[in-house]
Amino acid sequence: MNDQTSPDLAAERAALRARLEGVVAAEEAFNVPEALTYWAEDGIVQPAGSPQIEGKDAIRQLYSQYFESGLVRKFSGSSSHLELSAGGDLAYEYGVNRMVLAGEDGDLLDVGKYLAIWKKIDGEWMVAALSFTSDAAEPSPISS
Repeated sequence: MNDQTSPDLAAERAALRARLEGVVAAEEAFNVPEALTYWAEDGIVQPAGSPQIEGKDAIRQLYSQYFESGLVRKFSGSSSHLELSAGGDLAYEYGVNRMVLAGEDGDLLDVGKYLAIWKKIDGEWMVAALSFTSDAAEPSPISS
């Protein structure tokens, strides 16, 4: 007889959605310390046009490069799909991201997509891996 109970997938999905909303809110506010609380210590990011980075310190540096340098003026992310494992401890989501970047001759718009892997670690949903790319070869100028 199995002594383990099945996970409450509806509760796990709700908890994960709350975490998704939390990390996006932190990123949209350029709140690097808060955004980092959603990441696994050994998290991996595969940024568009750059080598893979690993670990929270490297992720902190990436966030700082984007959000604290003035490069990104505005950021938003929107999850399109969320899939939860039957075991309730692993999930993936994908969606759309939108960034307004500072350009030499004015702001630029970069629209792309992302794929995130979430893992339940010590009872909390954490981002284990993230990959993101742009839909266009280059950001497009925003007309004023």
